[in-house]
Amino acid sequence: MRGCGAAGLRDTELAVGAHVEGPHARLYEAWFGMIDPPRDHSVHDMSWVGPSASLISTVADLNRFYALLLAGEIVAPSSLAEMRRTVPVISQEGRTIDYGLGLHPLEPLSPGQDPYWGHGGTVWGGGTLAMARADGGRQWCVAVNLQRWNELDASGRPRPHAIDAALAAFHRLAANG
Repeated sequence: MRGCGAAGLRDTELAVGAHVEGPHARLYEAWFGMIDPPRDHSVHDMSWVGPSASLISTVADLNRFYALLLAGEIVAPSSLAEMRRTVPVISQEGRTIDYGLGLHPLEPLSPGQDPYWGHGGTVWGGGTLAMARADGGRQWCVAVNLQRWNELDASGRPRPHAIDAALAAFHRLAANG
């Protein structure tokens, strides 16, 4: 399945099998420093995670999708309201976050800003976080091709890494302009 017609997502498809056709990023898994050098997972059938891990897209298409979704152009307003109705859940990092039906809010980094809404995900060696302002008027997305880059401390918690600081700086710049 290539492209998602009505939304104009020309570079989004559902992968079939382990090989991705055309240009794409390579994916590397470090498993908290225990895989050194990181293992290449570029050829890997991600369908074991479910259909979401088999979805291949570009950051431009993800930005377009979330802009349209949050502007109310993909689902009915009542459905979007349900997607934004959140409950507390434990995140992958072990923090409690608010989560709705496929969306979670990212609290504003500056006072007076509306929250951003979106979703992130990871697979072996790759991950994305796509967010859009509540009205769909500003979006940002980041994709990484290395996962679990942090080494673990003696208690088993990830140590801070330069990549974490770079991603935090990117998030601040993307959200605040």
